[in-house]
Amino acid sequence: MHSQSKAFRNDVLLAEQRVKEIDPNALMLKLANPARDQPTDWPQATAENFALVMSKTAEVARPRDRVLLFISTHGNPGLLNISAGGKNLQPLTPQALSDALAPLNKVPVLVVLSACYSGAFVEPLKAPNRVVITATDARRTSFQCKYGGNHTPFAEALFGQAGGASLSVTDWMSEAQNSIAAQEKRRKLPPSQPRIFVGEEAKAWANQPLKHWLQAR
Repeated sequence: MHSQSKAFRNDVLLAEQRVKEIDPNALMLKLANPARDQPTDWPQATAENFALVMSKTAEVARPRDRVLLFISTHGNPGLLNISAGGKNLQPLTPQALSDALAPLNKVPVLVVLSACYSGAFVEPLKAPNRVVITATDARRTSFQCKYGGNHTPFAEALFGQAGGASLSVTDWMSEAQNSIAAQEKRRKLPPSQPRIFVGEEAKAWANQPLKHWLQAR
């Protein structure tokens, strides 16, 4: 959702690659505000377009479907920032994201937020059939909010895992948390403390291998 770094759009491509490896028929809806020299072939990631995508998803999603929502961007306390062409746009708030997800409460949903302070979204997004994964807790930044590489470290730790598809959702996150902690220790950075919430109804599928969950029909 942010045009300041190439890492954000690249994160989405990495997530898409991993999901396609598991389920080549998965339906992908992508929005992006590309950085300089990146393709502009996707619709812009504005709050309005995001709401539209979520509304259409809710219209067609069935209880047996699986929804993975992944957002990569800069964050401030209580906000997911949106920037297009270097211009700041209306940010995404916890309430707005909660409202967008509400029509999907009967559908298994995995939410992944790679952004600083994204832990502030955990509490507002809690739902019985939902798993929420965030790059940080509510008060911390991720790698000092500097993303000079191809990906944000958290997205790479999740979607770049070798063999991650064979792990349960909870173990997949645990491996990412261990990787992030090791990187932070090596670079002498403050801990970002990635978080995970697993709803009561989600516990059954969160303990399945990720590939089995995504392939379920």
